[in-house]
Order: sequence, then structure tokens, then C-alpha cells
Amino acid sequence: MPLAMTGAVHSASRLVFRALRLGLPLLLWCAARSAVASPADQPLWQVELHAGYGLAVGGNGDQMSRRPTPLTLTAIAAIAVNDDPPLAGYGGLVVETLDRNAAGLVFGVELHPHGSRLHLSGGGEYVVAPYTLWGATASGGACFHTARTVALCGDLQLTAFITGSDLPDGATATQVQLVLGMVFDAL
Repeated sequence: MPLAMTGAVHSASRLVFRALRLGLPLLLWCAARSAVASPADQPLWQVELHAGYGLAVGGNGDQMSRRPTPLTLTAIAAIAVNDDPPLAGYGGLVVETLDRNAAGLVFGVELHPHGSRLHLSGGGEYVVAPYTLWGATASGGACFHTARTVALCGDLQLTAFITGSDLPDGATATQVQLVLGMVFDAL
């Protein structure tokens, strides 16, 4: 890797670490405030738009590397599938931008505890073009309603890519991202 490129990657990594260091206390503060009851009941349908950025670690052994993640944009639809505990299934599209361009699918389940602003989710991500990546994803955060049917959310998301054409044999790639989102309650 050219020396100038190495310096740029190092600077970007420091910027991502600084953003995570500043963003994590904000997410913890939001989680602490979540003890206050959420103003909206569990909706039947939701549409969510997310933007995430953070730090990626990949490789294996001595070949480990760290770099900023691509800016990840996600659009999903969620439908309530259970009332107690309040679970929703979701599916949607994900696009990676900035230093990488890729598109794929996300899917999984979300837990929205009654009377809380917290939410937890877990699922999978499949990047299909121009290369393939399969991975598991988990996130947790809090949402705050700005209107009766609109909420702003902050999450900490972990994605572990375990296989695909973009990974060397025996290697994995893990991303930690701060994710900001808007949720629209449809019904």
C-alpha cells in the first residue's frame, strides 16, 4: 500500500474511533432515558431508514487490518408478528457507499419491550452485487418519538461477515457502526 494511502487510512481510523468514543456515551444516555414510557403503542407496520458508519476489522492472524466502514444506507419494512413479547420481523435493502459500492438484503427480528424506548434486533445481511458477503448482524438502541408516528433512533450495530467472494479463505470481517435512523409507524 502506498505510504500516502496508509496515512489516509490511519487518519480515517482515528476519526472513526473518535466518533465511536463520543457516540457511545450518547447511546448509553439514550438507553438510560428509555425507562420513561414510550408514547406510542406497538404499531402493526413500520418503515425504517438508517445510515451507519464506523470501524471494520478484517483478516486473520498477522494479516488483521482495521479501516473505516463504508457508509451503509438501509431501508426496511417491519411487521409485528407477536404481541407478548413484542416482536417484529423485518426485511429490506442495504447499500454500501463511499469507498465501496455494493447492494444487498437485510432480514431479521426486532424486539420492542412494552413501555420502553429500547429495541434490540438480530438477523442477517447478504451483499449480492458486485461481490458476495454473508453475515450476521445484531444491534441495540433507543427511539424517541418526535411526532405520533415518527421516531428518531440511535443504535450500536455489530455485523460479522463470515463468508463470500469478497473475503479471503479463512478470514472474517467485522463492522461496528453507529447507526442513526428514522422510523415511520404505518399502522
